[in-house]
Amino acid sequence: MSFQAALSLAQAGIRTVLKRRQLDPLRYIVDIDAGLPPFEVRDAHLLQISYNHFPQLAVEASIPHAWVMEQSGNGHDQFLLAVDEIVLALKGKVQAAGRML
Repeated sequence: MSFQAALSLAQAGIRTVLKRRQLDPLRYIVDIDAGLPPFEVRDAHLLQISYNHFPQLAVEASIPHAWVMEQSGNGHDQFLLAVDEIVLALKGKVQAAGRML
């Protein structure tokens, strides 16, 4: 699988997690390696999920490259379990700020 295909599947998986948690996927912005050179070799990728681009309502996590390449597109894997924890943390921040989910 190509790197771009793996990233596309990873983003689709993240959007699926958002929908499963009954969150509006249009309000949540998902960036993987934003601002970094697109084809640079790295051991981990920076995942950022933000609520309507509010920096205070964002979470970041380092995701191992192997998870992105090997597990993207698979149903229940370490990558999506980690994303689910990140989404729950962000949901708590959004609720605490009194914003619509």
